Amino acid sequence: MLTVHHGGILGTPDMLPDALPQLPFGYMFPELQHDEYLLPNSATIVPDLLYVGTEAMSDPAPKINGIPVPAIHTFLAQFIDHDITLMDDRAVQISLTNPTVLSQQEINKIVNARSPNLDLDNVYGPNIVQQLSPPEATPEGKMIIEQVKHDQGIPTGVNVDGLHDFPRDNDKNPLIGDSRNAENLILAQLHVAFLRAHNAIVDEHQVGFDDAKKLLIQHYQCIVLNDFLPQICDPGIVKRITDEGSTFFPRPNEPFFMPLEFAVAAYRFGHSKVRPSYPHFNTIHKDGLFNFLFAFTNRRLLDDWVISWPSFLETNNQDRLPRRIDTTISAPLLDLHKEQLNGHDITVGNLAVRNLLRGYMLRMPTGQAVAKVMAAAGIPEIKEPMTPEQIQSVTAQIPLTDNETQADLLKKTTTNFFEVTPLWFYILAEAAFYGEGIRLGPVGSTIVAEVLIGVLRRSAHSILNEPGWEPTLGKTPGKFDIADLLKLAGVI
Repeated sequence: MLTVHHGGILGTPDMLPDALPQLPFGYMFPELQHDEYLLPNSATIVPDLLYVGTEAMSDPAPKINGIPVPAIHTFLAQFIDHDITLMDDRAVQISLTNPTVLSQQEINKIVNARSPNLDLDNVYGPNIVQQLSPPEATPEGKMIIEQVKHDQGIPTGVNVDGLHDFPRDNDKNPLIGDSRNAENLILAQLHVAFLRAHNAIVDEHQVGFDDAKKLLIQHYQCIVLNDFLPQICDPGIVKRITDEGSTFFPRPNEPFFMPLEFAVAAYRFGHSKVRPSYPHFNTIHKDGLFNFLFAFTNRRLLDDWVISWPSFLETNNQDRLPRRIDTTISAPLLDLHKEQLNGHDITVGNLAVRNLLRGYMLRMPTGQAVAKVMAAAGIPEIKEPMTPEQIQSVTAQIPLTDNETQADLLKKTTTNFFEVTPLWFYILAEAAFYGEGIRLGPVGSTIVAEVLIGVLRRSAHSILNEPGWEPTLGKTPGKFDIADLLKLAGVI
């Protein structure tokens, strides 16, 4: 059987079902695929990247406040990623224990095994493992949702109908559109909210499966465009790209590809926002520690672990807010267990190392090179790359020991990462410098907004292709955000 995880697919290439998409990855900035724009291919670059990931990116959480953004957006970002990308790199040899730069010919063999549309195929399927696809809808057009297993009872304030779990085979493997949506409990419960929302549309609007699916997809697109993107990107950049179109991402009349700069670097900003725990998970389990959130991925969900969503929508309690976007990551993500990696490259359980090495192997240009191209193209928010002094100033504000900052540790490497900065690290530093860690900076905002808005324009039922489209499922006319989705689902 194929194994699907947050990094890609395990199995043999001939196991990929023919019915699923196999669309290419490519580069937004192909002109930067020359050695002078990449990280130096030196004898010290891999040891330096390992050092940065293991020694210099640990989160000093007690000393850095969270950001006033609902915590649910951290997991909504992951949900969206699972809707549009699934890197199938089985045709090439990517080994994080023996990292080497891939050739262009090898990179051309990497394909996207997920429909690159905002169409909720991670909910509606098919699953890449056909036998794990969602079961057929009921005769009324509803999605199948299962009762949670009785244990300590439903937490206070949670919908008591008990319909909070995936359909499963033999009470174990979830039968859902994308198995990665079961990676952690918060993401799994968000997935269930979408299932419940579909069923609520069927009931409240007296429509069949196809009409309910279209309505949910369009309101999900509305969440991505009007709620999610302005929370994570510069709102001015989002508006400009929505109104004027993209500069670097393929327009609808051009051949499509999923940009590696997005998948491997820019959209991994969310790793910096993950907290080591989520207090007030519900009234029974108040801590919501990281490891517990991965405990119920392959068995029937217990009733006392149903999420209480209100704490994930708050913006005024430091204990529940996401980490700011910066150049550090929560400690649990630097020591992932083999169960969390689902068998993939389990010798490298440090997510920062994984991101840095994959960026190097997949020929990510430096952040400075990308910023120069954007400036030359006339992107109004970018006049020049961040200076080494600016990047150093960000890292100098991060205390990692009593005597040393992140900047001090970076200076110990042979590579001058202040001048030739891995794109992922640059985007994190830029967010901390320009956006105070609340939103992405201009380079990160441009890449993420161009891709998500460009994908939206190409999607089935695209709200950008229906002049005058307005949301109709929310309580407030003309508005529909993630809180409205949870209300529609009956979980708040």
